[in-house]
Amino acid sequence: MKSNNTTFIQQKTRTALVATVALSLLLPAGLAGAASSGTVSSSTVVVSASAVSDSAANTEVVAADPSKVKFSKEAAIAKLKELFPILKEAKVNSTELGSTNRYPVPSNQMVWNIQWQYQIGNSGYGFSSEVDALNGDLINTYLYFPNQINESYYPPKVTEAQALEKARAFISKAAASIKSSDLKLQDNPNYNYGNALFGPVRYNFTFNLLKNGLPSTGDNLNITVDGNGEVVSFHKSSENLVYPSAVPKVTLAQAEKSIRDSFDVALYYNPIYKNGVPDSWILSWSPVEQALYAVDAATGKKLTDEGVPVPSSPVTYTAVPQAKEVFKSQGSAELTAEQAAKLVEKVGYIPTGRKLTSKTLGDSYQSPDRKVWRLSWDEGQRSFGPGFPSQSSAEIDASSGEIINFQSEQYNFAEDGKTKTPAAPAGAKKLTAAEAAQKATALINALYPQASSTLKQIEYGTEWSTLPDGAGYRYQYILQHNGIPVSGSTISLNLDVYGRLVAYYGNRLNTDKITQEPVAKITKQDALEKYAKQYKVELQYKQTGGYTFNNTYAEPKVTLVYALVPTEEKNSYETLNAVTGQWTTIYTNPVQKGADASDIKGHAAEQQLTELLKYGVFEVDGSGKLNPDQEVTAGDLITYLAKATQPYYAEYYNNGSERKATAGTSVDSPYYDAVSFAVQSGWISKDTAFQADKKLTREQLAVLLTSFVKYSKISAYLDKDAVVEQFSDASAIVNKGAVALTVKLGLLKDEGGKFNPGQNVTKAQVATIIMKLVELQGKTDQIIGSNNRY
Repeated sequence: MKSNNTTFIQQKTRTALVATVALSLLLPAGLAGAASSGTVSSSTVVVSASAVSDSAANTEVVAADPSKVKFSKEAAIAKLKELFPILKEAKVNSTELGSTNRYPVPSNQMVWNIQWQYQIGNSGYGFSSEVDALNGDLINTYLYFPNQINESYYPPKVTEAQALEKARAFISKAAASIKSSDLKLQDNPNYNYGNALFGPVRYNFTFNLLKNGLPSTGDNLNITVDGNGEVVSFHKSSENLVYPSAVPKVTLAQAEKSIRDSFDVALYYNPIYKNGVPDSWILSWSPVEQALYAVDAATGKKLTDEGVPVPSSPVTYTAVPQAKEVFKSQGSAELTAEQAAKLVEKVGYIPTGRKLTSKTLGDSYQSPDRKVWRLSWDEGQRSFGPGFPSQSSAEIDASSGEIINFQSEQYNFAEDGKTKTPAAPAGAKKLTAAEAAQKATALINALYPQASSTLKQIEYGTEWSTLPDGAGYRYQYILQHNGIPVSGSTISLNLDVYGRLVAYYGNRLNTDKITQEPVAKITKQDALEKYAKQYKVELQYKQTGGYTFNNTYAEPKVTLVYALVPTEEKNSYETLNAVTGQWTTIYTNPVQKGADASDIKGHAAEQQLTELLKYGVFEVDGSGKLNPDQEVTAGDLITYLAKATQPYYAEYYNNGSERKATAGTSVDSPYYDAVSFAVQSGWISKDTAFQADKKLTREQLAVLLTSFVKYSKISAYLDKDAVVEQFSDASAIVNKGAVALTVKLGLLKDEGGKFNPGQNVTKAQVATIIMKLVELQGKTDQIIGSNNRY
């Protein structure tokens, strides 16, 4: 379970998806925006490498020493084949002791890296495994095989409870050094998170690995068991970290008092996200930044999330002075890539020798109606691994010319894995802190619209503003609406020592949807009392570092702390609505397990409805009801089928490419993403006038189901089939072949001797049919639920 004191959260790629956006909203305004900052790659953000420089001894990378191997290469391969019998048919491509092709280089080099290849016909599939060369523990394996196989998956052979038993038994064999008592199953009701209803059943379990009997934020074990009871993936932490004694010098009572006395909340505007995009806004009471800091169990001092003692001065918001040059829109005409590039080159530092090599026009991830240019400047042909050519990148609004993101250096590592130092400009002198602050003020005015009137600078202190090893300076700003900070809107700006802009993250959140100015009806005292019940203080090991910031790797460090953790998992996804006093989920992941519906108990389709709720295909409304007998539209059906096939369908196809009307559905339609997915999957034609808003009839349902199972051509031969002629209302059926096919497959049936082609379909009826489709998997010639058209 993620603890809310871990305020800087892992930053995944877009395809790993929008859940990170959700978690970042839980943070105080300053930290939430920082958590999504583009200036950080892989893991936590806005953290100084200098904050963990004293941990080098804990994580010094020692080259792999073959003479120290206690578990041989042959034993590692044999163990993997024993754990995963399917690997007996695979080929070992290569075996290496240690890791030489990763940056940063893992501190634990006594690991066997084994590369596998599995051949299926003319196709080969590669994946890797890692085994500890000292104790033989399995560290990592993900079995990758093509999933476009026509198999039967439902009902699964093992239940979730049985899968959990198998997972525990597997761990005892795979990693014998882990005691069963050190496995703490995380409270994760969404065991099928990210899994599609169609296709293989997956039970995903995450265990926190206790160290010296205590939870550790950086030590987890993830294991996935399929519906047949077979383990298909395994991963556990393997860094060679040093853990301090588990005996605290500060008592729990002292820590609780320190945390309680400094806990505070403030008003923020919080976006409520839908499909990864801010959909609405609420005024909320949320913890301020310092409230979530942990207490060092050895010293009693509060620690920032950089792992250093909290400064004596609190974090404050200060006005942004207006500069002579302010941002001016370039107009409404769409910019060319070259025009956008010149705007970036005017303010950003792009090292000599780099040329504009990549130009892509697409939709903004956060605002799909906003066109942006994504540009990159390269030194030459890129390749992967340490030492490949560096790159500069930017994202620019194609209409206004506003620079949304800019990063001067990406992949800027020398062959020895260390950061390349950019060349100093001719005749330039290094800026003092005061001069750098003035330069930052000038830049933020030039980059951000109405910066002086809409932004406040977040002051962490002069020491924080100085980058590690004196490499430059960093600054943060936050958007304010009517004098109230906007959560998740932090803007970051980084300069090198010569005042050149090397990183900028504009993070423009559209607050236009705050149509009515809410007034807080819940007092601050009431909010404090409510939050007091949401958290508890826990003794744990906290890991800081282990990320790359401005191309500088911050070494990981472990500290024994008292930290605030949520009393329940759901608390991590909620904020206190300052108007209603209710806990509000600020981001509901579209594929998480749905809440139990209050109106399906005893319904004829209760089992089917429950299953679709569990997989996120259906969702309850604000009152906790599903409304099973509500009639659905054609767009609803396509949405359900899309969710059942690809839970991330909206994000999968809204990947920044330009959105255009398709199948008669405009980009403004709530069904647009589902219809686009259906077109891409071949369920409907892009040239058809698909009427997504119209109520779904039984005949239209038959046609769409026939297309979904990819039997449209076969259905043409069934237009005179006897199964249709048996209906007393056969003459009213236009698409007789589709009706015949769906009846033969058992998806639809007669109703008192009639088919009733014009009768509308309810949500419960759709649920029953979708579950029949799930059970049909492996029993038809075509793969049901596949989004592969070929």
